[in-house]
Amino acid sequence: MLASGFDVAFAAEEPAAASFVATRFAGACDDKNSRLWLDNKHTYKTVVATLRWRAAGGKVLTEQFFPGPNTSREIGCAAEAEIIEAKYAEF
Repeated sequence: MLASGFDVAFAAEEPAAASFVATRFAGACDDKNSRLWLDNKHTYKTVVATLRWRAAGGKVLTEQFFPGPNTSREIGCAAEAEIIEAKYAEF
């Protein structure tokens, strides 16, 4: 009990959604592009991840993906990629 006479409960702060999602390249599409994957390692939350990616010689794409908990999703063939935003889904 605090000196003021009431109990205060402090909830543990959850790690940022970005700490659970990552891109990776696995497998070749051609000599300049690889298969792009998006992984969500959170055990029970879906993450909304905004990716910026492009294939060699292609235009830059910015898209949102909703990987579920403990999932890997193939995005497509790319030469480069980055996660520009990640947050927990609110549904």
